[in-house]
Amino acid sequence: MTPSEFTADAMVRVYLRGRTLPEVLHAAVVWVAEARLSSGRMPVLDQALRTDIDNQAIAPPTGIGVAAAAERPAVCALLQPAPA
Repeated sequence: MTPSEFTADAMVRVYLRGRTLPEVLHAAVVWVAEARLSSGRMPVLDQALRTDIDNQAIAPPTGIGVAAAAERPAVCALLQPAPA
């Protein structure tokens, strides 16, 4: 995975906020985001792409709870809030 692919994947996962996409669709969204990132096109996740993501995203199970969700590994340690 190239740095731009990793960055695009991280951007998509952060936008999903715990939701998921079917694997093929996730790969397609990451491909589009990576192409935009590589070409310098902004915004990378424009309104049309975000709407498509929102329409296809699958919510996480409701019984997980905030504490259990907080214990799950993050996409990137840099995205964690700073300790108080």
